[in-house]
Amino acid sequence: MHNAYSAIFTIGILAGFLWLGWIEPSQGRSTKGPKRSDPRLGHIDAALIALFLGLLGARAGFVALHWEYYSSNPVEMLWLWQGGLSWAGGALAAILGIGIYALFSDQSFWALADALALPAGFIALSAWSGCYLDGCAYGIRMPQSSWTPAIGDMFGGYTSRWPTQLVGIVSSAVTLLSLYVLSNLQLKGGVLGSLSLTMIAAAALALGYTRADPVLLLRGLRLDTLGAALVLLTALFGLVYRTSKKTNLQKAKTTQ
Repeated sequence: MHNAYSAIFTIGILAGFLWLGWIEPSQGRSTKGPKRSDPRLGHIDAALIALFLGLLGARAGFVALHWEYYSSNPVEMLWLWQGGLSWAGGALAAILGIGIYALFSDQSFWALADALALPAGFIALSAWSGCYLDGCAYGIRMPQSSWTPAIGDMFGGYTSRWPTQLVGIVSSAVTLLSLYVLSNLQLKGGVLGSLSLTMIAAAALALGYTRADPVLLLRGLRLDTLGAALVLLTALFGLVYRTSKKTNLQKAKTTQ
């Protein structure tokens, strides 16, 4: 159990770093020093910090969501090899990591977010694929039909369920393709990164209502679904902020 998830998730991470290594450098200068530097190096550094804090946040979020179990088995909180990550906790912690790196490296937070937009899509796709293979994040039980295949759960059982994981895989693939197309357009800084998080969070929020895996509830609502809503609101705020923000040239024209 969880071997497939770990392998697929690792592949998603590696795919993200490979993508960062293939991004063509911009024509701007480094913020430090007179020589030009490859911005991909900064993107990779930011990705490493975001990944580290993201994994910590994802594990902390999962432990919080399953506190009833981990409160009785506190040592297992550190057993990462057993699996168990909360994507919402990981996303928020990763955003914090990008912000910290941007602050101390004197780089644009929004430019870094744009650079990591597609790697985030790779990770989302790998996470849903891993869940399908390992039986996590499975859907609610449904009458048997061609649309509700027999899907395994975390307890090793198979029954007809809403194909939550498969829909997650498809939505992540569509998101990744859309981000690739949009990455070739001249978008405002921060828009691509905000769109990436918006699409990933929107899919997670919608699919949260179809999930049947055990988790803590708050007034009948899954806490991971509430977490997805929080991430979505954060992403939408960034999207609205960046799309409505005027450039310095536009501001200069309006003041003349």
